[in-house]
Amino acid sequence: MVATPIDIAQAATATTATLLKWQKSMEERATCQNMDQSRRAIQASRELLKRLRQHHRDDMAQSWEDADPSSAASARRPEPM
Repeated sequence: MVATPIDIAQAATATTATLLKWQKSMEERATCQNMDQSRRAIQASRELLKRLRQHHRDDMAQSWEDADPSSAASARRPEPM
């Protein structure tokens, strides 16, 4: 059997359609993977920000606890005599 130009065109069209479907499925898979990676990065960023804020609060609380009351009193202006 000799392939006619129509047979060749139909085969090329079918092959192209199959390749496009495969390419689309790969792009969708890559998009889903990228979205998952972005979600994980955002979650890690939020957790890091929470830890940094807590660390800052702890540092501020510790500095207030460590403050010497006598140095706070001497930092004020002296009363006129």
